[in-house]
Amino acid sequence: MTRRAASAALALGLLAAAGCAPRAVRAPALDASSVAERHAAALAARRAVGEALDAEARVWVGGSAFGELPAVSAVLALGGPDACRLRVQSLFGTALDVAARGDSLEAFVPPRRLALRLPAAAARLGVRDPGGLAVRVWSAGWEPPRAAWAAAAWRDSLLEVTWLEDGDTLSVGVGISGLPGTARLARPGGPVVRAAYRRWQPVEGTAWPSRVDFEDEAGTVRITCRVDRARRPARPDRARLVARIPDDAEVLEWDDLRRAIARLGGL
Repeated sequence: MTRRAASAALALGLLAAAGCAPRAVRAPALDASSVAERHAAALAARRAVGEALDAEARVWVGGSAFGELPAVSAVLALGGPDACRLRVQSLFGTALDVAARGDSLEAFVPPRRLALRLPAAAARLGVRDPGGLAVRVWSAGWEPPRAAWAAAAWRDSLLEVTWLEDGDTLSVGVGISGLPGTARLARPGGPVVRAAYRRWQPVEGTAWPSRVDFEDEAGTVRITCRVDRARRPARPDRARLVARIPDDAEVLEWDDLRRAIARLGGL
């Protein structure tokens, strides 16, 4: 697997989406301003909820990196703004435990006692701040600069806003409710990844994504996640965001771990 493909696999969930669309039409300034205000209010509410959130989810994974894997149950923990953990369940317990905080990434495959430790994911895989990116994707936490809204354009029913951030080109399509429908990240020399927010549900009185589709344009990874239940933890300690890797686990490189994950399809 190439370095670019690995970057796409990890960036996933991390960003996001807008498919082909008809000719853009410039949005009236008043409309854009109204949508921007609703978006800002909804985003602030989601960020507050995402500071400590646990969710049960159903996940489908496909694409050339892993093949078509069967649906799995998973537990997601968020600790905004830059930490998350995903535990994939099997009939025999945890099949995969992945945690990211800031620029660090760790993963553990309990059935095979295999682990991955990347204290600096950007240096190894070209993915900056995987923890922060994951939180942004799962929470639809995209925040266009104020100036970007002035150049926003309508594409069907979404107001698309595009901006530059640390050399990346980001765009988000926002509905009149202020909720994102799509997001897209293009990284120079790296993957182009997309997310689509298909459904929303109330969590703590706040609209929260309940179905998110991720993919990279190269077809390396495709993920659909359906959140069935989400709630604030009774005790939001940071320990719940750490992957539990035993000292005797065999530490692998990314390509080796990817192949091990692909072999978990029968769990």
